[in-house]
Amino acid sequence: MSQAQEYILGTSLTEQKRLLKQGTLFEAEACWLLDQVGLQAGARAIDLGCGPLGILHLLAERVGSTGEVVGVDREARLLDMARTIVADRRLPNVELFKRDVTATGLPRAAFDLVHERLVLMMTPHTKQMLAEMVALTRPGGVVAVQDLDVVSHICEPEHAAWLQLLTTYHRVYQARGLDGYLGRRLPGLLRAAGLVEVQVKVHTQVSHVGEFGQTLFLDIIEGLRDHIIADGLHIPDELTALVEALREHLNTPGTLVVQPLLFQVWGRKPV
Repeated sequence: MSQAQEYILGTSLTEQKRLLKQGTLFEAEACWLLDQVGLQAGARAIDLGCGPLGILHLLAERVGSTGEVVGVDREARLLDMARTIVADRRLPNVELFKRDVTATGLPRAAFDLVHERLVLMMTPHTKQMLAEMVALTRPGGVVAVQDLDVVSHICEPEHAAWLQLLTTYHRVYQARGLDGYLGRRLPGLLRAAGLVEVQVKVHTQVSHVGEFGQTLFLDIIEGLRDHIIADGLHIPDELTALVEALREHLNTPGTLVVQPLLFQVWGRKPV
């Protein structure tokens, strides 16, 4: 985030745990992406907006003991958890920095892979962050981004509380200059940032009762609760009633949730 833009979902322990579970939800897709970009042993890679883990562990495994991985985040509490996890997992080739992802202050043209996941969509300064990513990448290196497009986000059977809360979600994000449909714009943004050989892959998942993804949207709504109330979108009792009604529906056998599209887009910095 920029220094003027706090992480909209906060840094509570609940949010830290949610981010870790969300990372697990998208781990297979992240591994697929790293296969495509061909990250080699001995390479230098950076994960911008890594939060409590991001894909630091996946990068560390790929670059090996001769490589280097850097994690950057501006939220001290998220980095504290990241440091604990990095130590517990014995990842000596990972270094963490508390920096603004739009202006890291790190060496230019120093990394073989510069990566972010679900960070561009959480900052109104998308172009500035992409410019920083390109600046950090060595000539011939790769910039890889992963962000969502909520066009596919539905529950079936449909429910009135889902539709109301989805509208609320969009209004909170839009009021802060954030774009829930960013995914589809990523290829054009990477090309405009000067990258070549831009490639795209889109993934989605379907969740069922009892799975983490089934109620992930409710976790996000709860994380936005203070913003929703402050923006005058719902009074507290009304919001609680909507959440409870939707939770009951999502926990009804046979209800499924189609997750937002995960756009993976990567391109090479010209030599």
